Amino acid sequence: MAESKSPSPTKSGSGIVRAFTSKNYRVFWYGHFSFILGVWINRMAVGWITWQLTASATWLGIIGAAAMVPLIFFGPLAGAAADRYGHRRQLVIATFIGACFTGTIAALHVSGLLTPEILLVLATGGGITRSFTVPARNAMLPSLVDKEDLPAAIGVNGASYHGGRFVGPAIGGVVLANWGPGEALFLVTAISIFTCLLLLALQIDDRGVARNSKKRLVGDLVDGFTYTFQHKAIRSVMLMVTVSAFFLEPYMEMLPAFADLVLQSGETGLALLMTATGSGAMIGGLWLAQRGRMEGLVRIQLTGLVLGAISLAVFANSLTPIVSFISLFVTGFGVVIAMISTNSLVQNTVDNTYRARVMSLNAVLISGGPALGALVIGRAADSFGLSPPVSVSVALGLLVWIFGVQTVWKYRGELEQSGLSQDNKHP
Repeated sequence: MAESKSPSPTKSGSGIVRAFTSKNYRVFWYGHFSFILGVWINRMAVGWITWQLTASATWLGIIGAAAMVPLIFFGPLAGAAADRYGHRRQLVIATFIGACFTGTIAALHVSGLLTPEILLVLATGGGITRSFTVPARNAMLPSLVDKEDLPAAIGVNGASYHGGRFVGPAIGGVVLANWGPGEALFLVTAISIFTCLLLLALQIDDRGVARNSKKRLVGDLVDGFTYTFQHKAIRSVMLMVTVSAFFLEPYMEMLPAFADLVLQSGETGLALLMTATGSGAMIGGLWLAQRGRMEGLVRIQLTGLVLGAISLAVFANSLTPIVSFISLFVTGFGVVIAMISTNSLVQNTVDNTYRARVMSLNAVLISGGPALGALVIGRAADSFGLSPPVSVSVALGLLVWIFGVQTVWKYRGELEQSGLSQDNKHP
């Protein structure tokens, strides 16, 4: 069980301070942030290996999709499994298997045996294991902190993930420049194993919240879908996730091509671009974590999406490094405050019995959307250049925002007030 904590003066402090009053959360955070650094180093290294092997934007999109598309197919099942068998147990097993895939890519690259086709197979395997880590990790938070500290913990968790976009590429850039992408992936493998050890050290109840279900696993999966799509407040906020996931986030997979073809700056330019978007994301995440409350998150989500879209359009049409860096910084800030707000609102509203299943569907949109978007944008970029497909994607995202904004605003009270959704007799 989450460790028992009596109220203390620190509870009235900042969101960041409140989240770290839990020893379990502190241990979890050490592993979580280490793992996130590995995720971003891996993303950077694999992207550069892909570009070295193929010099193709299409292949960048394919490999990016291979790493994330499996979440679309396996994520909901993984959420049902996590609710039944235990969030931590599933997270540890999947993280270790993912480390094996990463280590294999590193070994083959260093030995000169890696081909685009082999990379595709291994990236797909890593994507499948990632499908099982995402819902389990997201659903663990309520077992790590007291209920009143959950908004702060969600903010810190989101800040850690997106802060890794700043620190990870910085570390990855140093490793790539001095040793190479293979060595960077060996580092990622070691980080993943370290994360597993920290997760095993947590003192929590690891029994599945749906362990007493009399249904088959597929039945639990169907219940998760039914709950999510009948819950009007959750359904409305997830609609806005598509704006970021499908139309804004795919730009990340195209950064190697922008660095090489537009800015003509190679690995150094790629590191700077990823650092720009990562630093904006980190500041946005830290701001929300410090804020530490639910009230006003719907407004922040909607504003962040528009801010991210406009700045991404500027980046897509920029030809100078300084404009590219500034616009990516703003893009990172806007997109991340929208994503963290969404995660917080869903976590705040969902019934605990369905938590991993609902969070898995949210993760399907957040991770699967960029993968599909990158595939389409990458293919279009090979035919029309990099700027037009990204600009069109931004325009489509703003159209979806216009379509859904009134619905989300209608349910802001239920989304921002814990327990109100159940009082209003949602499923």
